[in-house]
Amino acid sequence: MPAHDARPAPAGLLEALGVTEAEESAYLRVLATPGCTAARLADELSVTAEQATRLLAALTERGLLHRRPASPAGSPARWSAAAPDLALEALLLRREEELCRTRGRIDELMRAYRTTRRPYAADLVEVVTGTTAIGELWRRMLCLARRQVRLFDKPPHIVRADTALESSVLSRGVRFRVVYEAASVNAPGRLAEIHAFASAGEDARVLPELPCKLAVVDDRWALLPLSADAELQGAMLIRSSPLLATLSGTFEAYWSRAVRVPGARDRARTPTGRQAELLTLLSAGFTDDSIARQLGVSPRTVQRWVREVMDSLGARTRFQAGIQAARAGLL
Repeated sequence: MPAHDARPAPAGLLEALGVTEAEESAYLRVLATPGCTAARLADELSVTAEQATRLLAALTERGLLHRRPASPAGSPARWSAAAPDLALEALLLRREEELCRTRGRIDELMRAYRTTRRPYAADLVEVVTGTTAIGELWRRMLCLARRQVRLFDKPPHIVRADTALESSVLSRGVRFRVVYEAASVNAPGRLAEIHAFASAGEDARVLPELPCKLAVVDDRWALLPLSADAELQGAMLIRSSPLLATLSGTFEAYWSRAVRVPGARDRARTPTGRQAELLTLLSAGFTDDSIARQLGVSPRTVQRWVREVMDSLGARTRFQAGIQAARAGLL
């Protein structure tokens, strides 16, 4: 019966720390067998004694193993694993330092890159084609976001509704500000999805119409469709430039006019949660039938609620009711 029941670690566990697959196999063997000799390791890995010795030396140099010298009586040298928490933490810190140094050279590499390309505008605007490529680029931009993400959410959608990805970005302290077009909100189940995003920390607003789809990440990149066609097959990746600054300004102009979408906490802590949701849809230009579908009631019920809200706000039109509610802080 074995002395322990150690499950083998998944392959590639230490690859991110610069440890090769062969070195990892050797490390795991020594971890499970304290006092391992080069001969025993060679036998267990089916390698030569010279190869085993080189693997042990490499792991010792990385700080993952300790070597006990051979005794005067002729006993061979033995190796044992260092405490993984300390040894691996040291490797992590070294790798982080290397990554920081590499990040610091990005600007230098970009300058070298630009000297080999003409015209210069090609460095600022890159065309990406195909929905798969655009979707992958968008996910990569989200993963690299550090401060804020700003979006115009306008149909058609490709990969926008990724709750897990957005939640992971929000958890890093990245701010999301999204303006939704009414046509986007009107899709079945879409309002509940937007409320979920808002409850997770997204700042969500809505307008009857938006000029285009747009994503701006950290004032470093923007993603803009090549055309307004229903089928999104091409997009422009725009890097820091006057064009990017103009797109950022466009977002801020529309953001200032948009009406806030209340999150679940807002609706839960006020007695007029239904009214706030109704006002949000009104201000976005939704019809009675569209509101009825979103709220799960009949159009006649919506008409009655709208009349009550308009009377309470002293508004003459539905859109005016939404605007006055926003100005009064009801949204």
